[in-house]
Amino acid sequence: MLLTILSASAAFQASAAERPFCSDCAATRAFFRKHCDYVLAHKNNHKVIFIGGYYGRTLVAGYKIFHDRRYLDAAVAYADKLLALQSPRGYWGTGYHDIYLADTGSALGLFIALYNDVGKDRRQKYVDAVTKYVTAIEKDGLINPSGALGTGWRATADGTITGPYRDEYTISSALTGGEIFTWMYYRTGNTHYRDVAYRALRWIFSTMRQDGKIPYVLAGEGASPAKAGDPKNDQELWQRWPYDTSAYVGEGLLSFALYAKSPKQVSELETDVRPHIEWLLRTQNADGTWAVKGSGDQKRSPGVVDLLIWYYTSVKRDPRIAEAVRKFDAFLLVPGQARTFGLLSADPDNTGAGTTNEDVATSLAGRAIADILRPGIDSNWQAK
Repeated sequence: MLLTILSASAAFQASAAERPFCSDCAATRAFFRKHCDYVLAHKNNHKVIFIGGYYGRTLVAGYKIFHDRRYLDAAVAYADKLLALQSPRGYWGTGYHDIYLADTGSALGLFIALYNDVGKDRRQKYVDAVTKYVTAIEKDGLINPSGALGTGWRATADGTITGPYRDEYTISSALTGGEIFTWMYYRTGNTHYRDVAYRALRWIFSTMRQDGKIPYVLAGEGASPAKAGDPKNDQELWQRWPYDTSAYVGEGLLSFALYAKSPKQVSELETDVRPHIEWLLRTQNADGTWAVKGSGDQKRSPGVVDLLIWYYTSVKRDPRIAEAVRKFDAFLLVPGQARTFGLLSADPDNTGAGTTNEDVATSLAGRAIADILRPGIDSNWQAK
């Protein structure tokens, strides 16, 4: 009997070690299945491309976990739509006025997620579309001398470009700079793309405070380090979007760290991010979430989980990180709390009229829940 008990205990501990981020893995799996079914039924064709891209990535992860072909087919269909929406110049309308390189980076992450699950012809179309995009960025001077990417383009409601928007922007530097340019290096071997990604990420960390907080830099929206000390500017720079910023910076960083094949540069960035990881652990809410309850920043915060999981699995197995992720997972498993957070509570018929915080929360949380179940699934670029 004692041997049986010890054997069962050892098996449980082994299971916990293999899946350290679930508070209740069976419940998390069931919740993610419900999440994917909701997206498939109501949210598989969103007009706003960054939301649609994250919804699509949720379905790709769902396909890999549940082997439900419907999820993959819907994600491929949305990616086909993105291919058709690319302008002759190389950009995508975001679904609401100005063209943001940040939003575009999020949307093109769907091509990356799908690459190994589609045929040769689609793979080439993905590479060609992203090549056209990054070429346009460089040709149009949207990479600043600092290494930061510009914001994008000013545009009218119908998507007509009215002029460049070159202001240094943290989120475009992370998502298009850190993620998309790294993918271009990974696919082509051209080290120039890696250099662009590295410089963009180093610029981001050059703006970080000593306490590990990363500012939301976008001068065109009143968030400029050059105006430090102005109360309104500092509110935008440091207080309004800190966890939104963390989530997106994390997405770009982990892309580079996993696939840049440059140990020295990766080591530098891993060192750069350590104070930020400590800041995330130090500022987690008692209920397991991050950010001010109900704020737009909180709706955009789930990606901090993906960053923490990457750091735990690839850099340092800090038990505080696993515990922080389990707390967030446990929070989401309480139905009322998940709905208050914004999950599965957006108008089911709102597939493109605009951006709602509930759509943002539900689309961004998908990759976090998937990573809790299967660490690294959203950022796995390697062939089967």
